[in-house]
Amino acid sequence: MIDTQRKEVNDRKHALQVKIEEMEASLRGLREQLREEEEGEQHEAIEDLEKYLGDIDNKYSNLRDFWLVIREEFKALLQERSDKRDGDGDR
Repeated sequence: MIDTQRKEVNDRKHALQVKIEEMEASLRGLREQLREEEEGEQHEAIEDLEKYLGDIDNKYSNLRDFWLVIREEFKALLQERSDKRDGDGDR
């Protein structure tokens, strides 16, 4: 009878140990899935940031080009007015 009880206790212990090992394996798998999800989110965030920075760089470049054109046109306009004034003074 004592041997039977010991065997039952040992069987229950073994069954619990097996369940613990299965749960730990499952937990490891879930942690790995979580790590992969977080890694994927980080890659996606980096790609979004790179796109955003590219857009900003493009807008800055366009603005810089725009100001160069405006500056040249403004200089030409001022030169034209100056030339007209100098020409009117000759008469």
